[in-house]
Amino acid sequence: MISRIGTAGMRRLVIFIIALTALSGYALAHTPAAVDVSYDENSEDLIVAMTHQVDDPATHYVKHVTVRQGTTVLIDQSYTSQPDKSSFTYRYNLPQLKGSSGEINVNIACSIGGSRSGTFIPGGTPASGIPGGA
Repeated sequence: MISRIGTAGMRRLVIFIIALTALSGYALAHTPAAVDVSYDENSEDLIVAMTHQVDDPATHYVKHVTVRQGTTVLIDQSYTSQPDKSSFTYRYNLPQLKGSSGEINVNIACSIGGSRSGTFIPGGTPASGIPGGA
């Protein structure tokens, strides 16, 4: 077979296979599907409900959550796993949001790749997440 495609052709084939293998990990990664944000004025908790379907939440998970109000970072939290293979909720006690105004933006990032954002306007309705990249 080598004689038909030659050494240069074989070299190209090996490089192609290596590149394809290296890129296959990115094909398995996907952007989190949803981020829904709300605020419970009784408990003073910001509630961030996420959907990120994975096979193994110990190796593929929501790695980082950032909560901003305007340009102010309220939460900047890293994680090493996610609590469920599909949907889960994190609660952040933020009493300063009670009665406040100004858009709250939550960005979540996958450990392998991709991110999604969700917004909440106090006194308004939550907005579903917008993809931040795949």
